[in-house]
Amino acid sequence: MRVLFDLLHPAHFHLFRHVITELLAAGNEVEIIAREKDCLPELLSQTDWPVHLIERKKRSSLTVLAKETVQAAWLAMRLAQKKRIDIMAGTSISIGPAARATGATSIMFEEDDAKIVSIYAKLGYPIAHYVATPACLGFEDTGAKRLTYRGYHELAYLHPNRFTPDPQIREVLGVGPEERYFLVRLVSLTAHHDIGESGLSTSQAKQIVDRMSQHGRVFISAESTVDASLERYLLPTPADRIFDVLAYADIIVGDSQTMTAEAAVLGTPSLRCNSFVGRLAYLTELEERYGLTCGFVPHNFRTLLSTLDLWLAEVELKEQWRVKREAMLAESTDVTEWILDTFYRI
Repeated sequence: MRVLFDLLHPAHFHLFRHVITELLAAGNEVEIIAREKDCLPELLSQTDWPVHLIERKKRSSLTVLAKETVQAAWLAMRLAQKKRIDIMAGTSISIGPAARATGATSIMFEEDDAKIVSIYAKLGYPIAHYVATPACLGFEDTGAKRLTYRGYHELAYLHPNRFTPDPQIREVLGVGPEERYFLVRLVSLTAHHDIGESGLSTSQAKQIVDRMSQHGRVFISAESTVDASLERYLLPTPADRIFDVLAYADIIVGDSQTMTAEAAVLGTPSLRCNSFVGRLAYLTELEERYGLTCGFVPHNFRTLLSTLDLWLAEVELKEQWRVKREAMLAESTDVTEWILDTFYRI
């Protein structure tokens, strides 16, 4: 089997990481197209995978992203013809037309609601052969091409079958065995579906850091530069250690969808503040069904701070989340295994 992956974001590297590793180990052929997004090139550089990197412009816009998508589709078609690709997989609009033009089968993966990623869904879903989404999006009608699984993208790489956190991360961070530490995650909100959306301001991030600092060490993970007053909190670890950091953190607060879900499936209490709150089914399920996270829109920031104060005062918080995580895992699947089974089946 010959499979091409199109990766737009570091989270997509993690989504397919174990799939790619197992495909290669089984003697299959793999090609990868990737964007220069955040730490994605750094993560890919640590592998020996065949990667075709598409340069990302410093300034993002719909026009830039459209040109990038066309470039990726053209590259995918060239690779498909040269390598006789059987399956194209990813979270990119580009794989649908590229697969149709070359006789490959395309599978688009998405965990956001179609109405949130409306451009992606309207342009990508109709031409794709299959659309793979979590079962919590079962209310969306994409017909016979819909493939569903119990779980979330994050369980492709953070399911206990795939990931065991390294306790040595405390030593790497300079945190004592019994010392509490917290993480603040700040994203740039530059994707096409982020236009017009909002997250944490610098002032709000400072208030969060000030509160957390009274209870333990604070680290910041940021997609772009931060205010000079916050630079001393920047996480010192490389990108590939972030899940160890997340797993042992006491609380994470941020405006990132992905890292909020990653914290949730690891059993780390997380608070999220952005304008997407209440509009994404998978995070709503993690919050309302399992109680693993809590979201607030920006104008409810004071309520977020009140909740944070309650959580900071609760010494058994992590144990409570461990029990909640077990309940979630009992109803979910190893998503990597599901993807591999799907590839071999279609």
